[in-house]
Amino acid sequence: MAAAGLNPIGLAMAATMSVTNVLTDVGRKHALTGRDLIPTTFWIRTAVTLFIGLVLLARVLSGVAIELHDQGPLFGMPALQMAPLPTFLIYLLLDVLLISGVTCLYFKALQISPLSMCVPFLAFTPVFLIPTGYVILGEIPSPLKAVGVALIVVGSMVMHRKLFAEGWMAPIKAVLREKGSRYMLLVSFIFSITNPLDKKLVTMSDVFTEACAYGLGLAIAFFLIGRWQGADFGAASKGNWKWIAIAGLMDAVSLLFQLASYSYIAVVITVSIKRAGIILSVFSGWLFFKERGITDKVIAASVMFCGVLILYLPVSVLEAAGIAGLTLAGMMLALYLTRNQTA
Repeated sequence: MAAAGLNPIGLAMAATMSVTNVLTDVGRKHALTGRDLIPTTFWIRTAVTLFIGLVLLARVLSGVAIELHDQGPLFGMPALQMAPLPTFLIYLLLDVLLISGVTCLYFKALQISPLSMCVPFLAFTPVFLIPTGYVILGEIPSPLKAVGVALIVVGSMVMHRKLFAEGWMAPIKAVLREKGSRYMLLVSFIFSITNPLDKKLVTMSDVFTEACAYGLGLAIAFFLIGRWQGADFGAASKGNWKWIAIAGLMDAVSLLFQLASYSYIAVVITVSIKRAGIILSVFSGWLFFKERGITDKVIAASVMFCGVLILYLPVSVLEAAGIAGLTLAGMMLALYLTRNQTA
């Protein structure tokens, strides 16, 4: 079924995906609170792989064959022409190694920083994708995408707007001083490398096969790291199964709804709705973890989300300027109306 317009079924699926993606972070933060990072991450990744594996098994039993397709030589180098299987495994190994590192950083950020403070910095992923997409995939974005980048940067500064009273560089220093924000910025950069790799792997197989394969790879990687560190896997899971299962299930459900929505609406619309989760994450931090002083974070996350919209949606120069103008006007009004509020 071809993607067509703003189909309400597709929009409902994408909205559900965005919500479950945020609930995944809530489950992860609960599962990681007071627990050793590596063994807890192993159990979460195992849960995700189990749920996706069951879906893949159902597809195979229904008659859908798993096939690998030739996508040319490894890294585009003619001298490295191989069969699809070894090529796929090499790409997968590189992806697993990078995702293992980024998962540690991501989960560590959730452990040490408020959800509403660190998650919005995932909006920087499309900023970093501009150079990495060009290097890895040869994709060159239009110059107007710089407008979206500017809004994301402005939003990140607004999150610490009260510090402007200390000097123009104070908000920038605050972002770099907050460990969770620093980790999420690095996560965003690594995602800008792994996203093109994921696209390559999906093109060679299918989304379910790729998701299950690297999920299994991650579970093995964190098991080996945990054993090397002498981690206590039992302590990480004891009394923690509920949140491990919730995090794993929400992660798997989010992926399935995302894939299902592609049959009804354009991918760029699904991705844009998913990025709206940075706003939901701020409210989740307030609702589930009693985080306070979220007014500036809501304003900042909204500005960053509008920047993401410009980066992902095929808008014209006039439309991008209109979105940016309305966003900045709304931001200035919101900042003025909340000028006397304290964190």
